[in-house]
Amino acid sequence: MQSLGLIKAPLRGFSVLITGGGSGIGLSTAELFAEMNANVAINYLPSDKESIKRINLLSKKFSNIQAFPGDISNAEIAERVVLQTYKKFKSLNFLINNVGIGLVKNPIPFDKLNMIDDKFWNQIMQVNLMSAFYCSRASAKYLKEKKGAIVNVTSISSSGKRGTSIPYAVSKGSLNTLTRSLAKSLAPDVRVNAVSPGFTITNMTKQRTKSHKEKMAKQTLLKRNAKPKEIAEIIFMLCVSGSFVTGEIINVDGGHGYIY
Repeated sequence: MQSLGLIKAPLRGFSVLITGGGSGIGLSTAELFAEMNANVAINYLPSDKESIKRINLLSKKFSNIQAFPGDISNAEIAERVVLQTYKKFKSLNFLINNVGIGLVKNPIPFDKLNMIDDKFWNQIMQVNLMSAFYCSRASAKYLKEKKGAIVNVTSISSSGKRGTSIPYAVSKGSLNTLTRSLAKSLAPDVRVNAVSPGFTITNMTKQRTKSHKEKMAKQTLLKRNAKPKEIAEIIFMLCVSGSFVTGEIINVDGGHGYIY
């Protein structure tokens, strides 16, 4: 049985910043928070025209959406986006570090070390890891004011056992460690957790072959791949509920780890 859409919370007056919110999991999370009447700040790359279109459509549906473009893998821009969010909504309750790259069409096999390009390695670490650190650092004082929460979006490939490439797996594994470290650093005022999605049907994964998608679905106990909204629901829960949960990495993979 799939979601019945029963997750509810009255969030009028609450504010959330979602990075990489122009598509996939980020966009679904933004829509869920907006439905609950939260003020929603969406960050995306200014050059991403498709994200702009999606955010504009969401803004027509909900009046509580505000777009803040910028490449938050740059520390100064991350600080600017966080400050813009705080000034706009006069508070910040939740931070969702969702932005990520790495699922390329032709991933580099784990045994092809000589094929890993230094530029790609540095870029993926900046986007997948450092953007979360920069935004968390900039948001900390505002989140402490509201006893808020941070949720990082990692991946099942963070274990290093599976995944598209060494850089991607390492960046997500590092994000897991950052999650636990931030939970200690920001306790007891701010809870910090992460969701670790399995294969999810997003714009990033649509480029994968039909056979690959079918293979990933067969490797789950539920025999299907996730929808972005199903990941968004767990992100939402970790923000508005789970008041005694912090420093945890929550797998949302349909039982993927039980089948080999």
